[in-house]
Amino acid sequence: MLDTAPEPGARILLVDDERDLLAMLHEWLSHFGYQTRTASNTLEAVALFKQEPFDVVVTDLKMPGLDGLQLLSLFKELDARTEVIILSGQGTMEDAIQALRGGRAFDFLQKPLRDLHKLNHAIEQALARRRRKAPVLPTPMVLEALTEREREIVAWLAQGLNNREIADRICLSDKTIKNHLSRIYDKLGVNNRTQAVLLCQQLGMVE
Repeated sequence: MLDTAPEPGARILLVDDERDLLAMLHEWLSHFGYQTRTASNTLEAVALFKQEPFDVVVTDLKMPGLDGLQLLSLFKELDARTEVIILSGQGTMEDAIQALRGGRAFDFLQKPLRDLHKLNHAIEQALARRRRKAPVLPTPMVLEALTEREREIVAWLAQGLNNREIADRICLSDKTIKNHLSRIYDKLGVNNRTQAVLLCQQLGMVE
C-alpha cells in the first residue's frame, strides 16, 4: 500500500531511453490518476518541458544527448518549483549523489525498479515538498512569476475565450491549455479563471 495518498491530476514527465520501461511506468502511474507524458531522449524531454508545465520529472541520468546533470540544471532554470527524481544505475551513483547536493534533485531510485510503490512514494513526497515551498508572492511580484505563454493565456481569458478557443488561437491542445491554467492558478493563488482574471485586472495586467 502507498504511504501517502496520490495527488490526482499531478503532472509527471518520465524521461528514459528504455522505451519498455517508459511504457511500464506510464501505465503504472496513470493507474493512480497521474497525468504522465514520456520522452525517450533529452531533446524530446526539453521540448515537452518548454511546452507544458510539470510538477515532477522522473529521469534517468545517462542518456544520449545532454548530460543528465545538465538536463537537471535546465529543468530547474525553466521552473525552479518542479521536483526531479533521478533513476540511477549502479555506474551513475556518484552522479546521482552530485545531483542531490544543494537540493537540485529531490531523490534518486536505484535501477532496476523492483518495487514500483517506492516510485509512488517518492513522487508523493516530492509533490508535498513542492506544495510546502510554493511561494506566497506579494503583488505585483506574482505577475513576474508568470511565463510569457501564461500571460498570453490570461489575456485571452480576460477576453472571454474558453479553453478550446484559446487552444485554437495559439495552436496547442485543450489538455495543454488546461495544464497551463492549473499552473497559472497555482502561481496566482486562485481557484478558477474568474478569480485569475479579476486579480490580473486589479494589478493592471489585463483590462
